[in-house]
Order: sequence, then C-alpha cells, then structure tokens
Amino acid sequence: MGWLITLALTALSFGFLYFSKQCSRQALEICAAALLIGIAGYAWQGSPDMEGNPVSRATPR
Repeated sequence: MGWLITLALTALSFGFLYFSKQCSRQALEICAAALLIGIAGYAWQGSPDMEGNPVSRATPR
C-alpha cells in the first residue's frame, strides 16, 4: 500500500509540473531526478513492505 501512495504522489507531482507548462525541459528533468532519488531513499530507508509493530512503553516501577 505504501508503494501505491508513493507512486501516486510522484505521478501527481510530476504531472502537475508537466501540464502547468511553466517548467523548461531541463527543470522537468531535474525534478524527475529528484523524485526518483526520493523514491530510492524511501525504498532504502523506509522499509515499505515491513509490517508495523507498535511497541508500548514499559511502565516505570
């Protein structure tokens, strides 16, 4: 589910920039590279496929 949200937000961000026609091609390439680096960082550090495991705090004695 995390991947779907990530890809949807990436496509939405890039689509907005592309269809606004206010960015040059070079700016779009830089933005695409930044979005792909962000996705790579999410995949590397975010562990999107790992199940959540909430841990409650130990009560002090």
